[in-house]
Amino acid sequence: MVRVVLLALALAGCGQPAGPPAAPLVPLKPGMTEQQLVEASDNRVPDRVVERICGNETAAPFPCKIYVYEGAWREGRYHPKVSVVFEAVRGRWLVSQWL
Repeated sequence: MVRVVLLALALAGCGQPAGPPAAPLVPLKPGMTEQQLVEASDNRVPDRVVERICGNETAAPFPCKIYVYEGAWREGRYHPKVSVVFEAVRGRWLVSQWL
């Protein structure tokens, strides 16, 4: 009986946030350069960088670069996973969106 109660209490807490949503890695803005992102994130290195063709489902696919930051604790705060998508614009990689 005690195991059933403990299991029920454990499951009741699943999926409920422990507090307010965590803030993103940095205040992201469309059009930021790679250097601006690096500076705004206190030189945090992405966990992965993926280069590929984005927009394959559209009439105009384009090269893109994706910085993947896994969730991490930094400076006493949790930063959730975020993927920052860059597009090549006039020879420069600029932030177009983040997921």
